[in-house]
Amino acid sequence: MIDALLAKKFIERITQYTEYNVNIMDEKGIIIASKNTSRIGTFHEVALQIIQGAKDTIIVDNENTQFGVKKGVNMAIYYKKRKEGVIGITGDPKEVMPIALVIRMSVEVMLEHELFKYEKMQRRNLKEQLLNIILYNEDLQKGDWERFMQPLQLKEDIIRMPVLISIQSDRDVRENVLSAFRNGREHSPQDLICMTRDGDILLYKALNNPLPELMKNYKYVIGEAIADGLRYMRSAGCSYTIYVGAFQSDFLYYRMGYGHCLWLKKNMGTGGSFYFYDHTSMYFMSILPLTELQVAYYTIERNFGDKFVENFKEIIEALRMANFNLNDASKLLHVHKNTLIYRLDKIREILNADPLGNNNDREFVNGFYYYLKRKEQIYQD
Repeated sequence: MIDALLAKKFIERITQYTEYNVNIMDEKGIIIASKNTSRIGTFHEVALQIIQGAKDTIIVDNENTQFGVKKGVNMAIYYKKRKEGVIGITGDPKEVMPIALVIRMSVEVMLEHELFKYEKMQRRNLKEQLLNIILYNEDLQKGDWERFMQPLQLKEDIIRMPVLISIQSDRDVRENVLSAFRNGREHSPQDLICMTRDGDILLYKALNNPLPELMKNYKYVIGEAIADGLRYMRSAGCSYTIYVGAFQSDFLYYRMGYGHCLWLKKNMGTGGSFYFYDHTSMYFMSILPLTELQVAYYTIERNFGDKFVENFKEIIEALRMANFNLNDASKLLHVHKNTLIYRLDKIREILNADPLGNNNDREFVNGFYYYLKRKEQIYQD
């Protein structure tokens, strides 16, 4: 079906280049656009004959005002081998036939382009609806997403990874970034992307690599997948942070994958990229009831005083950010490496724990750190 507004726009453009009257008729034989605006809405008998019959072209040598037909050439307009309407050129058939062929081709190309854009928009809207149901439906059932699978030709059981892009900019810029991701070279029809209610961009990136390979290089794969969007943000001068959740292959758990990204956003700060699998211990500690951690660590906190606790949090936080590398941690703290070693030795001595040399001690120190940070967040909230 040819949209009347689209037909009108085409007539407005084409009449700049020809003196002949051009009509466009719909599948019912009604003129929906014409250089002669008085004919819009009238019935065209020949157009209906073309739509309903086997002929693609009918030449009219004599006018028939009774059926709203004037002398000229009328041709079917096709889209995907289906007659969608008729183009008519008024005038001497011998003179207007070449023009009619060119105009029909132009209309068909424009129709194909516009319908492609419309179908693309429809797919985009369906994907956004699907993500909204997955992310915000409190009682998600399998039937809620199954009805989207066939229209979108989506595969559920492939691996996707949630990527949350938080951008410090106005909505127009974020919309442009969203378009850059959608139009990027690495964007796949199997990707799901939308703007969340918080104004962040959420991408469930479809990953075609086998899981053993992804375990080795998923950070690189994700970086390549979002490179076009990142380039646009840099060129636009945006400040942004990337939060990457856990692998997913079941829509039932996609909401939890998004939750992992939100947890990273809340706990890891801004600037750079953060990956859920780098912080799983902290995540699982964070979802434990605080009373469980308090039973284990409150007495230690109470007996060593505020000064020790603040020093402990500062040093362990820097060590964690630096993957327990002394050189990198000292740079984060803006102190000499020897100063850091001295302060760390005090912690080792008091707690009788060596987080650099003993894995069990590191687990203990991390647990104490998580407990202190959880309490700190409660007071800040």
